[in-house]
Amino acid sequence: MGLTKRKDSYYVEFRVLDDGKRLHLASGVQGAKLKRWKVGCTNKTTAKQQEAIIKTQLLSGTMLSERVQHVTMTLGAWAEVYKKIEDVQRIRSYRERCQRIDQTIVPFFGAQTLLQDLTVCGVEAFRQERGKGRAVATVNVDHNILKHMLKHAMKRDLLTRNVACLVAAPKPKNARDRVLEPEEWARLHDGAPEWFKPVLLTGYHTGMRLEEILTLTWDRVDLERSRIFLPAALTKTKQDRSVPMTPSLRREYQVLRQQDGIVRISGLVFQKSGKKFTHTYRTVQEICTAQKIENFIFHDLRHCAVTNLADAGVDTETIMKIVGHSSVEMFLRYRTIKAEKLDDAMSRLNTLITRRSPASSQALEIATV
Repeated sequence: MGLTKRKDSYYVEFRVLDDGKRLHLASGVQGAKLKRWKVGCTNKTTAKQQEAIIKTQLLSGTMLSERVQHVTMTLGAWAEVYKKIEDVQRIRSYRERCQRIDQTIVPFFGAQTLLQDLTVCGVEAFRQERGKGRAVATVNVDHNILKHMLKHAMKRDLLTRNVACLVAAPKPKNARDRVLEPEEWARLHDGAPEWFKPVLLTGYHTGMRLEEILTLTWDRVDLERSRIFLPAALTKTKQDRSVPMTPSLRREYQVLRQQDGIVRISGLVFQKSGKKFTHTYRTVQEICTAQKIENFIFHDLRHCAVTNLADAGVDTETIMKIVGHSSVEMFLRYRTIKAEKLDDAMSRLNTLITRRSPASSQALEIATV
């Protein structure tokens, strides 16, 4: 009994008696059952603090029986528990997630609404209300957060089903196919502030996501091997990725390294006074306005990289490995085929059909005779 450690977390174990309303500490008492709580972290100090809290609640008789918890847990109370789960706190968009929970999800359904009273109709109404004047992708983000909240509630036996999973979330029609022409790229790069040019070049040459670039540290850059290493914790697909560098990008990084001088090995590659660059969205918009480049956002550089790699003859599997696409479907979404290539394909097809036609064969025979 007490504190035990497993691979995923520390656990607290006590023998308790359940009178149907509350749990009571009952070490050595006949009929007591062993009860285990998952602390949700691997930090021993935090786990000991949680153990003390649980033991105090058992001694004072303030811990509710699970049967009572199942019928009395409200959405508001569960939201607070959910936000303290270690796995949830490790999510990169944790702060934004908490804001959406506090400002959108809980206010709509009601903080005092019981978890077991959430319904499919309620989730559908939530999507409909959130969809007024908002993109499908935005609504899907809120919907997915609700799904995740209820998923963790099910893990803790607070629910028997996840009603949010029973409501379909349509795929957003937000696919882009914007690829810069060579002269557009030249204007974008040349018109950028000096501090932002290496950021643009990294996106254009590697297809790395903006957040992957801005959080890149020198310990993940191997200039000798021309590689950038992205750990699973920092990638969208949660998989390690090794990104090769072009010779020109490598030279750019060598210049940056010399400018930084001797800095701590974990220092940011792109930084101002040791802090990560901000306002990059506004910077891109200002460049585009000045250079008269229309309908462009930073993420389009990812489309540029995929398309340029494919046009250079690089095979699909290698491109997916470089940019971190987990499916061919996603690769095809980013691979843009220009109209000229389509016209050229039809021209080649027409030539082939013409050569294979009977009239063409007869003409060839006559010419041979």
